[in-house]
Amino acid sequence: MKVFLISPWDETDPETVRGAPDQAYLVRGMLEKAWEVKRIAPVEFRIPQLLRLAFFPIEIALNTIVIPLKVIRWGKPHLVLCLDGKLALGALLVSGLTRAKLAKFQHGIKDYLTRGNRLLGFLVNPDVPLNYWTPGLLFAVEDGSGAWVVGPKRVNPVRLPQARPSEAPDIRKDKRFAFCGRLHRIKGAERFLRVARMIRESIPSAKCLVIGEGPLSEDFKKEPWIEILGDLPHREAVRWIATARVLCAVAPYGNFTLPVLEAMSAGTVPVAFDVGWTRDMIGPGGVLVPLFDEKAMAEEVIRLLEDDDVFWEKSRLARERARDFPTWEERTDEILKRLEALCSKGSF
Repeated sequence: MKVFLISPWDETDPETVRGAPDQAYLVRGMLEKAWEVKRIAPVEFRIPQLLRLAFFPIEIALNTIVIPLKVIRWGKPHLVLCLDGKLALGALLVSGLTRAKLAKFQHGIKDYLTRGNRLLGFLVNPDVPLNYWTPGLLFAVEDGSGAWVVGPKRVNPVRLPQARPSEAPDIRKDKRFAFCGRLHRIKGAERFLRVARMIRESIPSAKCLVIGEGPLSEDFKKEPWIEILGDLPHREAVRWIATARVLCAVAPYGNFTLPVLEAMSAGTVPVAFDVGWTRDMIGPGGVLVPLFDEKAMAEEVIRLLEDDDVFWEKSRLARERARDFPTWEERTDEILKRLEALCSKGSF
């Protein structure tokens, strides 16, 4: 089967990819089935988030023209698979011109879009509604935001649960707490730094681990006791998370981030703000504190670092909770089966 993969990312190795390895597992799965995969790269402007909305219509217009022109020489595919909302119109045009089936892939978009602040959600992620408002089979990845409720019902979304590592690292856990994510205010990095300082005051020997980079990196580097690893390949990041007793989830919105699930898979206990869908997704596998209550978060982390009995019981529950989610391989297999059915039935 021939597939046109329309994606801004060229990552195809699940072992080295940074962040969520969705595309890498999909590509590997398709190649293992001997599918012919052709990636089409879009036109993109590398600009700050604040300017993105102004250039967004230009990006859409350019890609609606450029993407079909790029695929003319490649013949007719069986499937057009779009992995970015702003490329949905270009992918739709390719699908129409070649009479190929169209499928799309979209992570959730935080609670902004589902809890009243639709304007804010559009400003933060203007490409997502395009995926929900255009025809085609939509794979909506459940990250706790419930984003598949956005847009008309006719988009026919397939709900996919978030995925966990197939092999959770079983590593000795130091009295260490961690943060994994972009060092940006929207990710709660500023709050984590304040929480970390409170923990350090109470337990001077406690180790702090940070995986990620971002605009606040320099603020973190001013604290010599914080071990900053920067951006790491996916598998390496998972192994480092597994060395900590606690992962702090400090994002101010209620989506279920991948590092939290990776932490629970390895028996690392997430301590998170009680917001949005986070409480439902973590369940008994972690500890929830009131939204923005940094003192309460620091106290819970201190308790897990100092009380071995409490930590090991919560660690056991975290592993059990993680088993409720499929592995990356299992989820990829489900997607590929649905894509095969889509192409064989001749309809959405």
